[in-house]
Amino acid sequence: MSGLPFRAKIQQIRHLTPDIREMTLEMLEPSELVFRPGQAIAVTVPDTGSGSSLLRYFSLASPPRSSRQLVLLLNSQDRGKGSTFLLENELGVELQVSGPHGSFMLQHEPERTLLFIGTGTGIAPLWSMMATLLAESCFQTMTLLWGLRSESDRYYLQELEAWKSRHENFSYVLTLSQPSSAWKGNKGRVTDLLQELTTVEDSAAYVCGNRAMVKEVMDLLKRKGAGAIYRERHSENA
Repeated sequence: MSGLPFRAKIQQIRHLTPDIREMTLEMLEPSELVFRPGQAIAVTVPDTGSGSSLLRYFSLASPPRSSRQLVLLLNSQDRGKGSTFLLENELGVELQVSGPHGSFMLQHEPERTLLFIGTGTGIAPLWSMMATLLAESCFQTMTLLWGLRSESDRYYLQELEAWKSRHENFSYVLTLSQPSSAWKGNKGRVTDLLQELTTVEDSAAYVCGNRAMVKEVMDLLKRKGAGAIYRERHSENA
């Protein structure tokens, strides 16, 4: 799907962790964006080296019902030109954007249980999907497996706990690959959590993370006989 150009401005930046930023863009012209959960936008980024411009793609963490405010998750430690450009700008700066982009979208498969697997900011498109389903009172069983590095990298925990308490069909499991000695939760990579699942044959799995993680998770899901697998690979150079 080819996205349409539009203008937006940086409305808000929240520091979720020492490294993770939640950036909200306000639509200017047109005033809203029609998209499906899981899709992305492309931001035009000036390339000072060549004097031209580049396109950098970012998954939307916000659900489609928030069509006037678009939420992105950025890692300030990324060295990509897109993330660096966005984080160097101030509130109110206008951006040239296009969208929606991408074929990684929530599918209508009401007969399947839903499995969301992500690492780091790869949770962005999964968050849009889960928020949409829960707002629509989805009855399907939904499980999120989320891998992070350490305790200081955790965010959205209050939101996850709220979802868990309000929706009996939603659960999540968090694992840390480099926790402190005081950490009492799950330790290891997200693939370790996936290994523990006994049945995935009736599941639709949505996977998002870096290229190596996505490949490893998809290979494991295929070996376990997952019913359907959809994936989005996040670029390390966004």
